[in-house]
Amino acid sequence: MPGKTVLLYGSSRVYYTSLVVMKEVLRRLPSVAVVDGANRFDAYGLARMAQIDGREPSDVLDRVYLSRVFTAFQMDGLLTRGIGAFVREAEIKVLIVLGLLHTFYDEQISVREAEKSLAGISAGFSVMKRSGVSILIASENLIPAQKQRQFFYKRMKAMADDVYEVSGNSYGDIAWNRERRLLR
Repeated sequence: MPGKTVLLYGSSRVYYTSLVVMKEVLRRLPSVAVVDGANRFDAYGLARMAQIDGREPSDVLDRVYLSRVFTAFQMDGLLTRGIGAFVREAEIKVLIVLGLLHTFYDEQISVREAEKSLAGISAGFSVMKRSGVSILIASENLIPAQKQRQFFYKRMKAMADDVYEVSGNSYGDIAWNRERRLLR
């Protein structure tokens, strides 16, 4: 069965929300792969959630395969050439990508190179989905310094089968609003 790509975007609460999703995935599946381009993976938070659920935190954390990336070139390399083979070999069915666009807003990568990288990542996601891997992209709303990079957000949204805007308030409440999708 093919996988799906889901995008959570909005306030910085998307990262906490993705952690809740990860916790639930790890109840049902043996492991999950995480690519973190925003340095927002919260191991302590996941361990605490596991503990509250009555599970051993180390057992949960041992099933998370985490890779942090700090540049657009690392994000591109990992998502277009590295992660596909890894999820296949490790039989991982869920990939979580935190802060996909964070590294692409850096002016060290040209807009043209970034566009090419995002197209390659989208193609790689399609291949993984066909092999049954589901992908969760969590990205807070960021406004890039360069106006010509603002369309990257639309490119990321186009990668997703389902899109949810995540908002939160100062009391810790989180709301998910599903966007209507036009046929692509």
